[in-house]
Amino acid sequence: MFSSNSSQVSSSTTPKVLAVAHGATPFITAYSWGTSGFRGIFSNPATLPTGSGNGVAFSPDSSAIAVAHSTTPFISAYPWSGSGFGTKYTNPATLPAGAGRGVAFSPDGLNIAVSHSTTPFISAYPWSGSGFGTKYSNPATLPTGNGTEVAFSPDGLAIAVSHSTTPFISAYPWSGSGFGTKYADPATLPTGNGQGVAFSPDGSAIAVAHETTPFITAYPWSGSGFGTKYSNPATLPTVSGNGVAFSPDGLAIAVASSGTPLITAYPWSGSGFGTKYADPATLPPTSAVSVAFSADGLNMALALNGSPSINAYPWSGSGFGTKYANPTSLPTGSGTFCAWGTVGDVQYPQFVAVAHSTTPFVSAYPWSGALGFGAKFTNPATLPTGQGNSVAFSSDSLAIAVAHNTTPFISTYPWSSSGFGTKYTNPATLPTGNAQGVAFSPDGSAIAVGHGTTPFITAYPWSGSGFGTKYSNPATLPTGQGNSVAFSPDGSAIAVAQSASPYVSAYPWSGSGFGTKYADPATLPTGTGGDVTFSPDSSAIAVAHSTTPFISAYPWSGSGFGTKYSDPATLPASTGNGVAFSPDGATIAIAHATTPFISAYPWSGSGFGTKYANPATLPTGQGASVAFSPDSSAIAVTDTSSPFILAYPFSGSGFGTKYSNPATLPAGIGFSVAFTQITS
Repeated sequence: MFSSNSSQVSSSTTPKVLAVAHGATPFITAYSWGTSGFRGIFSNPATLPTGSGNGVAFSPDSSAIAVAHSTTPFISAYPWSGSGFGTKYTNPATLPAGAGRGVAFSPDGLNIAVSHSTTPFISAYPWSGSGFGTKYSNPATLPTGNGTEVAFSPDGLAIAVSHSTTPFISAYPWSGSGFGTKYADPATLPTGNGQGVAFSPDGSAIAVAHETTPFITAYPWSGSGFGTKYSNPATLPTVSGNGVAFSPDGLAIAVASSGTPLITAYPWSGSGFGTKYADPATLPPTSAVSVAFSADGLNMALALNGSPSINAYPWSGSGFGTKYANPTSLPTGSGTFCAWGTVGDVQYPQFVAVAHSTTPFVSAYPWSGALGFGAKFTNPATLPTGQGNSVAFSSDSLAIAVAHNTTPFISTYPWSSSGFGTKYTNPATLPTGNAQGVAFSPDGSAIAVGHGTTPFITAYPWSGSGFGTKYSNPATLPTGQGNSVAFSPDGSAIAVAQSASPYVSAYPWSGSGFGTKYADPATLPTGTGGDVTFSPDSSAIAVAHSTTPFISAYPWSGSGFGTKYSDPATLPASTGNGVAFSPDGATIAIAHATTPFISAYPWSGSGFGTKYANPATLPTGQGASVAFSPDSSAIAVTDTSSPFILAYPFSGSGFGTKYSNPATLPAGIGFSVAFTQITS
């Protein structure tokens, strides 16, 4: 939390979160932000704002977030961290007197101000790690109407409020005692209701967005207050100015407005407005209500009065870049205000992919622990050529691979938060038959494919250019169809689940490829190996197989297989088709052929714990594959009947209530599921 030492303000300017206040519950939505734009969505606060969110602000160090809203208490504030919203701060003892419209923290993080719809139209409070302090006395001369937006000057020595009646802008000195005597009104007033206000980063100018032409008015600013109005821009915004912002370097000013082009931006200097920048190539689809630059000056966001409620663009000295893709889960209701923060969870976003039996053979979705499946990504331009049997992401999330049943048997694509890229060239030497399993090595330097004809496993170097020259086959081949392949998380071993005894084969792995096959386990799996996986710490290996006990697990070390762990007390109900450890190593789950189709157990150094209760809503058909989300907070299972993929929250208590199915289902039987996350 922020302390009284203003030197603790974050020095980072990298945007990690973009928050949007909006008109329908939950009234505030926060997105993780990365170099490609919108990423995952943070969970809603446990205690929501009580009405339409009208304004939002992060404290200077992004340790707190505040939302101005339409119903009492009119302002809600929360701790903010890489995990998102914390427990709501206690309401201020003296509430704002009406609907909160705007909110701002002082530059030193020691004060917070709220503009609102009822006299005194502005309320200000001390702010600390404990939240709101005792309300400051109202200014001696109040704003004359509905307070719409509030801003502190960069040096913290002034505070300004845009409002609905003449003079449309009021400004006051600010100190540790609160409001000083109101500055004289500017000699030339804004021409209509003030809708937004901003100081330039060096504090030498102040700008007001307003309802009537010229829609934007700017003045020099000093310790004496307003200077002589700058000349209007040569090309005006076309209609009501709703919000205004300066870029962090002070070299640009932008105005959000209600008519096309809806966002207007100009160079800014000591002389005022420069020649208008070219409009963005993709205009906002509806009225822009507010505008905000990220602290590094490389991005601009707009809150919109209608779907999609938020737009964002790269920004540079040349103006607007190509619009970022909209977030996959949109805010619920018209956007009213947006704000950037510099603290976010680098584990966002997450994605989930399904390999399935019918074209397009692979489907991928954004994933949020708060909301579940997002809108399905566009199919790859070049589809896999047949039934998708297995899917895997590379460890750096920059590639996705699909094993399928027709030549070339393996298809790989670049992966990003935008989805599938252009398919990589096929390997020079193809797998020799129906590909059943695929895996990338943990360091991303290799890819392996399990398949239906000898040599049953094929591996290649992997890089940003795609496949390298095939590694030599292992000296001792698997004895039957390779149904699944897995690398140990430490990268020192590779294992294959196969259709003939010993049902699992494992080899040392290095930059040279396969080493000499490890000795078979002393107690073999009892039937066809359907899937194989290693525990996250590489201390165990598990095999799902076709006959009782349907799952076999062994300690794993540099020597290979240890003595088989005792079977779980409650066995899976039938043929084990898929097996996965949770990334935190606390759980092992098995997808199997008969109801309940999915079984999960605690896991420890002692092996299986007591089976978790079945999920309340079971899969509708044979469980084919299982995977945990990267943060272990969710589990997904593919099955042979619609919806072909099901997902549940997962915790130390087991399965939670099933997530809603994706809006666009996989097109056929789900054979494999994989999660990934982008961490930069």
